[in-house]
Amino acid sequence: FILVRDEEADDYFVFLFSDANLEGYGVQPETLAQVLTSDKGINAYAVFIAEEAAAERMKSQMPAGRAHVVLDNDGMPLLFKQIFTKAMLSSNITMSSL
Repeated sequence: FILVRDEEADDYFVFLFSDANLEGYGVQPETLAQVLTSDKGINAYAVFIAEEAAAERMKSQMPAGRAHVVLDNDGMPLLFKQIFTKAMLSSNITMSSL
């Protein structure tokens, strides 16, 4: 995440796309959950695109709203719209409270 913040920006986003077989690569759900929330200034998300059972299992172990299961590519635009809208609304709430 260090490189993500190298350039000045209004918002920072990181997306991990995976078949949800992360445990096969030695990545534990707890570790991924910690990484997704390690920097409050970065909006980090995991998008699981295959292996429905494994994807749902991984999603259930992630912080709420940080992991998504999209098995049909047609659902991807709506997911991004929801993520960016939520980030924009959160940013506006934060800015208005200053």
